[in-house]
Formats: sequence, C-alpha cells, structure tokens
Amino acid sequence: MTDKNIKTQNDTSVNPVIAAVAGAVVAGAAVASAFVLSNKDNQEKIKAAASDIKTNIQDKNAQVMGKAKKLGEITKNAVNDVKNI
Repeated sequence: MTDKNIKTQNDTSVNPVIAAVAGAVVAGAAVASAFVLSNKDNQEKIKAAASDIKTNIQDKNAQVMGKAKKLGEITKNAVNDVKNI
C-alpha cells in the first residue's frame, strides 16, 4: 500500500520570478542610497534627521519611564492598602 498523495516537492519554495524582483528592488535601493549619500549635503541632512529622531525617542522614553514609575508607585500603594484591610 502506497500513498499516492505523498508530496515530493516542498510547497514553501520561493518563486524564482519573485526572488528576482525582490533582488532587483534591493539592488535599486542600494544604488539609490549610495547616490544620495555620495553628496556631502545629503549626508549632513541625514545625520541631522537621525539626531532629531534619536532625541525625540529619548524624550519619549523618559516620559514613558516616568509614567511607568508613577504607575508602579500607585500600584504598590494600592496593594499595600489592600493588605492592610
């Protein structure tokens, strides 16, 4: 008895056309980024934008950590109040 429904090929293989298109997109992005970064003015603009993003993320992180600390204190106080009942 043999099972005629046994699959001999892996169904998760990548279509070669899709792989070629994805490769072309990645290569195009690499060429475009190299072209953009070849200009010194663009490099400075990108550095400034990255610095602004980093500063904004650090500010938001500090705000979230402050709120989390306050929430932790409130929760701790609530647990202690329940224990004291």
